[in-house]
Amino acid sequence: MSIFSNIASYFRMWRLKKRRQTVVIRGSCNLCGQCCREVCLYVGSKWLRTEKQHRKEAIENPYLNHFKPIGKTDDGFLKFTCTRLNENGTCSDYKGRPLLCKRFPTTSIYFQHGQLPKGCGFRMSTEMDFEKLLDDARENDDGLEYDEKIHSSDSIKIPSKKCS
Repeated sequence: MSIFSNIASYFRMWRLKKRRQTVVIRGSCNLCGQCCREVCLYVGSKWLRTEKQHRKEAIENPYLNHFKPIGKTDDGFLKFTCTRLNENGTCSDYKGRPLLCKRFPTTSIYFQHGQLPKGCGFRMSTEMDFEKLLDDARENDDGLEYDEKIHSSDSIKIPSKKCS
């Protein structure tokens, strides 16, 4: 990743934290296989850019042998296709697929300014982090939890409707 990309990723993380938001992934796989047809690989804290680099990394990470280079992106990253992809868009070795495939999609796509493939059944968005909002709602300016403020002598009165 370039220095600019790193800075942009950290900015996205900072902005989400500041806005009390989180990245949310919803949906499910619709078995289109698009995520396996044009993949950029990030291995050992760097993007693969050359076939030589791919061969070298494949020695330590044998699962990389399942990915065949098919070209480059505009940014110079190698694009791969998975050799285990069936014509119908499913994996021929589903149980033995790499962790990268099992975890797809991850929020790192958002932070690296990537996009989900067209036709993908997943969608990604940023939303308010409910747990953080709930924690804030429980806290009062004096630091006491909401539940601590209710005493047994307190009562709740509901106004009655007056008939006219």
